[in-house]
Amino acid sequence: MKITKKRIVMIIVAAAVLAVIACIPKRKMELPSQAETVYTVKSEELKKGDLQEYLLLSGNVKADNTISVYPDISGKLVNVPVTLGSYVKKNQLIAEVDPSVPGSIYAKSPVYAPIEGYITSLPLTQGTTVGTSTEIARIGNINKLQIETKIPEGKIGVLKNGLTAQVSLEAYKGETFPAHIFRISPIVDETSRTKEVYFLFDTNDERINAGMYVRIKLNTVLHKDVISIPNDCVITSAGKKYVFVLNDDMSVTQKEITGGVTVDARLEVLSGLAEGEKVVVSGMQVLTDGVKVRDISEREE
Repeated sequence: MKITKKRIVMIIVAAAVLAVIACIPKRKMELPSQAETVYTVKSEELKKGDLQEYLLLSGNVKADNTISVYPDISGKLVNVPVTLGSYVKKNQLIAEVDPSVPGSIYAKSPVYAPIEGYITSLPLTQGTTVGTSTEIARIGNINKLQIETKIPEGKIGVLKNGLTAQVSLEAYKGETFPAHIFRISPIVDETSRTKEVYFLFDTNDERINAGMYVRIKLNTVLHKDVISIPNDCVITSAGKKYVFVLNDDMSVTQKEITGGVTVDARLEVLSGLAEGEKVVVSGMQVLTDGVKVRDISEREE
């Protein structure tokens, strides 16, 4: 059989086509696998510490043992021989009231100091008409100042004498003054639903005056040696709380936790985590159990 040039060309083309077809499966097998996604996160290593609950309140500085003074008779206030801030002794004359009316002249009625102390209020001027329910003056011991505040009924369960507080005054911003509870009212006001609470300053400070407005941070329940985490890193699903824990191989594991109190945006962890573990605190929204991550926390320290 004679082989022509045309037949040779056809054989060569057919062989080439077969070679190409034979290589197609091999090329598919050699395609590179898709790269694994690595997520960027920040973590926090868990350490035990104290978590201090507190109440934020406001109040006023008052002189200890303050007493309001009233006249025994109605009339015109004609004599006030004391001044605001002056020291008076018990039974010292502090005012006189003239009960005279047109057509009748009566003896002036004296008003005496019922206690020893300082005049902390003189609300009226001479010539003012007063009655037996009109406060003429207020006397108190300004050497021993106290703070009066009111606490809502829902918060009074944690109150007890001796609880400590940090007090700040508008006049001295950035500075706090230590104080403690020394008296708690035994009743709740039916109208305001509050209870009166009184604080004493731990040290005497001449800068503090009666009448000043104060802000109070009252320390209540102390949780000692507990694990806490940022509240924002907790994922809630179906009524349960979860966090992602960073493993040594840079993968993450989702763990269920039981939370306690929250103080300053940190959640007390009652169970589910241990000291020394690393919890993902940023970037957890895109994570799933077992994925790989890149922790950039140490770079920012």
